[in-house]
Amino acid sequence: MPNPWERFQLGEETAGGVRAEILTSWRRSRLSGVDPQRVDLPYLEPDVDTRFARAAVPVVTRLAPLLVGSDTCLAITNAAGQVLWRWVSDPSLRAELDRMEVVEGFSFDEEHAGTNGLGTSLEARRVTMVRGAEHFKEPFHRFTCVAAPVAHPLTRRAVGAVNITCRAAETTDALQPAVLALVREVQEALLHAAGARERALFDEFLTSARGGAPVITLGPDVLITNRAAADLDVDRDALWSRVLGAVEDGGPITIPELDSRTASLRLVADGPRISGAVLVLEPPPPGPVPADAPAAGEATGSATDRLTALVGRLLADGADVVVRGEAGTGKRHLLAGALAARDDEPLVLDAALGTQSWAGRLRAAAGGTVLLAHLERVPAADADRLAALLPGLGVRVTATVTGRADHLTRLLDALAATVVELPPLRLRSAEVDGLVRALSPADARWTPQARAALREHPWPGNVAELRIAVRSAVAAAGGRPIGVDHLPAELRARPGDRRLTPLEKAEATVIADVLAACGGNKTAAARELGLARPTLYAKLRIYRI
Repeated sequence: MPNPWERFQLGEETAGGVRAEILTSWRRSRLSGVDPQRVDLPYLEPDVDTRFARAAVPVVTRLAPLLVGSDTCLAITNAAGQVLWRWVSDPSLRAELDRMEVVEGFSFDEEHAGTNGLGTSLEARRVTMVRGAEHFKEPFHRFTCVAAPVAHPLTRRAVGAVNITCRAAETTDALQPAVLALVREVQEALLHAAGARERALFDEFLTSARGGAPVITLGPDVLITNRAAADLDVDRDALWSRVLGAVEDGGPITIPELDSRTASLRLVADGPRISGAVLVLEPPPPGPVPADAPAAGEATGSATDRLTALVGRLLADGADVVVRGEAGTGKRHLLAGALAARDDEPLVLDAALGTQSWAGRLRAAAGGTVLLAHLERVPAADADRLAALLPGLGVRVTATVTGRADHLTRLLDALAATVVELPPLRLRSAEVDGLVRALSPADARWTPQARAALREHPWPGNVAELRIAVRSAVAAAGGRPIGVDHLPAELRARPGDRRLTPLEKAEATVIADVLAACGGNKTAAARELGLARPTLYAKLRIYRI
């Protein structure tokens, strides 16, 4: 009778008899296109001159001899799952692991190696044991791997992982406690190696955390919380920006991201420079949060709200209005909202469905309002006829258009239309939470981590792409809280991912705009940007464009 791994490979999706976390990882591995039969892992020269490696290698080297005689391999990886260092007690085991590419430089990221201790622990962000046939790749079935991510004790970010590997037949219950002990030792070494500024913040934290109130200590790259604040969904970058914005005001600040709680604020200075802050949170305000309250990161008076109001004012003044923007930005939705506010029911004509019958239907609508969708798809000859026809009908024209073309310019000029530019969603990240709520079923529950991943994604497909992502995640969750694992693969944050700086976001926007202007032709876009093609491809991967 086939075992659970064989049944899964034959297409039995449920594969009874296997742990839920392993089955979920198998599904991720299959979606990533991992070959279950071959060991063919990517290699890159390992960088061992990192703060994590400098702290971890001496610790694991010192403790490795304690495992001599147990036919064991110890390894550490960076946050991307690339092996930085290994130690093997037995020559025959070393030879076996060499054939399996458990060697410095090879990556055991789950997207490449499938379900395995290192990659799956980094993906799940917790200690993980993968034993024998629980590995996605069959050649790994002879081994058991136990691994755990190492979070920096000050920043709380995953900086690497520790792994113990042995033959599957020699698996013992002591492996998991041993890995956790190694993680604690490495974290102690990282804390000892922390810089003066980080230590100063940690000392401030210890001073403030003696009471029972939630305490958050943070800086540009540091986040420390006490037990009372550990379960709060703290977005360090957003909170640090809020702290810097409150510097001039001083005193307590209100934090909308944490149920609008207030906190006392004490700044930590390094000479004239602000190096951090200590926040002591007050109890949450009484009563439930209203269902229509703005979500984290959602600003009232958003760009779309302001543009909708502008379109409404232009319509009130009798102007013809065209909303222009990238595909999928919500141009038609914006126009529909402005018209609905005026109880104006337009005749909708969509150029994507053809323009053959437009002349007759426009004449029948004389004196009313029309909404011309996908104006960029109107052929040049038809655009010239419309330019001659529309002004004499007395209709109010609203339209959506993507891109620019000479014949469209002539048409808009003949209408004397006012063009309103709707920015792409990547420039309206404050609206993402509200859009997600509007696109989700009423009973959908999103975890803070999933909402943060949605806010950080650049959304090259704009609202249309967001709609698909929300629909897919809701279906994948199956009624459970929607977490990061339920999001499409390109939205799931990888361990060690960082947020883009403002300059990088600006560069990503320019690259996306040029790529769109070149119709997706990367060679032409690279030429226009003055970049070598490999450089452009690397930036597309980094910025997830």
